[in-house]
Amino acid sequence: MEYINIIVIAFIIIGIIFIVLSFMVKDKTQKSEDTKTEKKLMEELISKNKDIENMDLNKDEIMKEISNKILELNDYSSFIKKELNDKHKELLFLYQLICEKEKNIKKLSNINSIKKKNEIEVIENDDEIIEEDYALDFQNVENKNQKIIDFHKKGYSITDIAKIMALGKGEVKLILELGTTRE
Repeated sequence: MEYINIIVIAFIIIGIIFIVLSFMVKDKTQKSEDTKTEKKLMEELISKNKDIENMDLNKDEIMKEISNKILELNDYSSFIKKELNDKHKELLFLYQLICEKEKNIKKLSNINSIKKKNEIEVIENDDEIIEEDYALDFQNVENKNQKIIDFHKKGYSITDIAKIMALGKGEVKLILELGTTRE
């Protein structure tokens, strides 16, 4: 039994050693994890500091860029303002030209209306002259027709009448036919 007691005691001692070792190993692993965590935190802090420094540099660059853009906008707005003024002056000039052209057109329309009145008077005079000519022509035609009928009554042939009057045979024949139907 003693032998068993010694084995039990040995096992108890071995168990205590394992327990103590497990605490030690646990402490070492925990320390290594803690150091790893600390290293990570330090690296993060360093990277954050670099980011902050970069942000400060970026802020300066951004401010410079903003200033440059503002200057460019000012230049562009000045250019646009100048262009608008030029266009405004050009429009005023064109408006004056339009007004002058409108006055000229009114003058021309007055002149054209006077010309039209004169043309109407000339046309009326021409109509009177044409009516007089028509009356004379009608009398001449009546006289010519009467001569043709008189020649036919005297016994001249259609060919002879056409030669004498310098007309075509068909015309003489037509006048004779119309003249006989009237009587």
